[in-house]
Amino acid sequence: MFLSLLLGAAPGDGASSVSPQALDAPPLVDESPTAWSCTVDTLRAGRECVFEAELTSAAPSREQASANIRLVQEVARKLCAEASKSPSQEGQGDRNIAAFCERRTLAVAEERCGLEESVLVDAEGRFAPAARACYRALAGVLQEAQMRSTVAKAYEKGTP
Repeated sequence: MFLSLLLGAAPGDGASSVSPQALDAPPLVDESPTAWSCTVDTLRAGRECVFEAELTSAAPSREQASANIRLVQEVARKLCAEASKSPSQEGQGDRNIAAFCERRTLAVAEERCGLEESVLVDAEGRFAPAARACYRALAGVLQEAQMRSTVAKAYEKGTP
């Protein structure tokens, strides 16, 4: 009897009338993306992240792979333009570096991002767990473009 009172159940009561705030209440699930989700913003910033997208599985298809590659190309245009600027640079970045970045991104997209069985990014903007290799390869291309831009800017100023 004492134990059932401590646990919050009435004696002989099999039904659970536990409030949602009680320690033994079932957990409430928050489906919204966390601050640690892998997104285009974490890719842009080069931050560590967690692949936590919610995806439904579907039959593998070439259409899905093509859609994933097109998505990477769209994202790459913007991210490569940003990466081609040195951190202190205003206005437009280096066109040659941006073009290099886009070419490398296309190669990466065709090699690692054409997932036939899954979307690359869910409706909340989170990268799919199956897209780890794609995400890491894209991050590498962006880092290389940023480094080239920084080095080019240093040479422009005459301080190699």
